[in-house]
Amino acid sequence: MKRLFIMMSFFAVFAGLFMLTGFTGCSKNKEITPVQIEQESSDHAWYFFTGNGFEKTSLPQKSGISSLKPWTETLRASDGNTDADGNGLLLINRLGIVLLQKGGEPVLMQDVQIFSNSTASNLVFDGTDSYITLGRSSFFNKAASLNIDDNMEPNRPFVVRASVNDRAFYPVVTYGDLGLASGGEITGSNYDGKNWLCSVKTMQHQKTYFSYINWTSGHELNSLPPYTQPSKVSVKESTEDEYRSKSSPLPLKKAPERLKKLLSAIPKEFEYAVNCHSQGGFSSRLFASATDESNLASANAIIADGWICAIFTDGTTYFNGAVDGRSILNGGKNIAFRLPKLPESYQYGPFCISGDKLAVAWEETDFYKTGRSGFIVVDLAKIFYKDTNF
Repeated sequence: MKRLFIMMSFFAVFAGLFMLTGFTGCSKNKEITPVQIEQESSDHAWYFFTGNGFEKTSLPQKSGISSLKPWTETLRASDGNTDADGNGLLLINRLGIVLLQKGGEPVLMQDVQIFSNSTASNLVFDGTDSYITLGRSSFFNKAASLNIDDNMEPNRPFVVRASVNDRAFYPVVTYGDLGLASGGEITGSNYDGKNWLCSVKTMQHQKTYFSYINWTSGHELNSLPPYTQPSKVSVKESTEDEYRSKSSPLPLKKAPERLKKLLSAIPKEFEYAVNCHSQGGFSSRLFASATDESNLASANAIIADGWICAIFTDGTTYFNGAVDGRSILNGGKNIAFRLPKLPESYQYGPFCISGDKLAVAWEETDFYKTGRSGFIVVDLAKIFYKDTNF
């Protein structure tokens, strides 16, 4: 079954839309044959997104009806990671952040003014602070196509700090700071801990132009004011090659060793791509097992100090290590299990781990559109540690 590829950057759906086959999870290594989690059991709970939050549901297909909309314009998880303090964050487009603080119950960090008319993407960290980026698709977003920001929103935020302690959002860099208040829209960005590389789309006289910028700030991001200010950041021109060097997929052989070992049991003939995060790290990196990206299975992965986890869109999950405060599983060998099977045209997406809790996004897809969406929270203690062998 073909599925939408989970993109790393905004609005890349027309620049690089990859259709994926479902992952079977088969393996010649009996030690990590995945065990299926039942759809309804006490070891997990389902949630779906509503217009202003989320609610529990018995199954994804039984959640509230949601019309199919372009993925840039609807409620869906666009990114996820675990911060340096062990808190889990799922970035939800048009809504906010679902937070699992030290393995507790999920709560919503929300700011209607910031999220309601922008596409949220690229959850990154700088020390203990987390940041997201905001954009608008001129193809789907009427406000963007009319360029109302030129005269009405001179301080429209681009980079926003998400404070877990305050459960609030604070703009730190605006489109005006980058000199983009005259119609330029950022369609993709990459942060390496010092520099930001961005692709910029500009519409002029019914023609589309792309340019690239490299920008940085001489001050800590968390100290910057929320409004446009001269010389707040330093911006210089970049090139498409420089941008692609950070955003294009790398061969799987160049992936971190821990990631390659985690997925080593997957047969070589099975082709896939994995979007890899570091816990509390900068922008993720995509690794692919084949150069032809038109028909790859897709996974998300997080590498933490004490564990590593990768989850494919069909729910096949690989894990190695130990969740916080627990013993190492299976003598340090890889473990695999399958999340509950989703209905036809549904898929799993970004995830995070906090304490014993694993939160994984799910969504209903139809080409570039998303319908129902939400997340599942799995109690890893019940999955991993109920067996005395672990």
